[in-house]
Amino acid sequence: MLNLLLRFVLELVLLFSLGYWGFHVQTGIYLQWVAGLGVPVLAAFVWGLFVSPKASVNVPLFAVLVIEAALFAAAFMCNMASGWIIFAFVFAGLAVLNRFIILICKQQEISP
Repeated sequence: MLNLLLRFVLELVLLFSLGYWGFHVQTGIYLQWVAGLGVPVLAAFVWGLFVSPKASVNVPLFAVLVIEAALFAAAFMCNMASGWIIFAFVFAGLAVLNRFIILICKQQEISP
């Protein structure tokens, strides 16, 4: 149960990281708002569509892992770009550990 709570927190941090980076991109204020709101919304949409336990589109586990890795990698890179180097590595390590525990403990159904 604690691992699933960690999962939820990691998902929230992922969205926050994308949004924080978007609002701090060195562009005009309009593009900052578009990136700050649009990137996390797009990530949440992709997560809900393919990765979440109640995903709208059933894809094989390999595809879920690839999409999930891409989203977490994007958040990692956004944290790095924001100057949060140590936080980025802790976040990435917890995300990998969390996914490993989910797979080992079979906390996620595997679609064919």
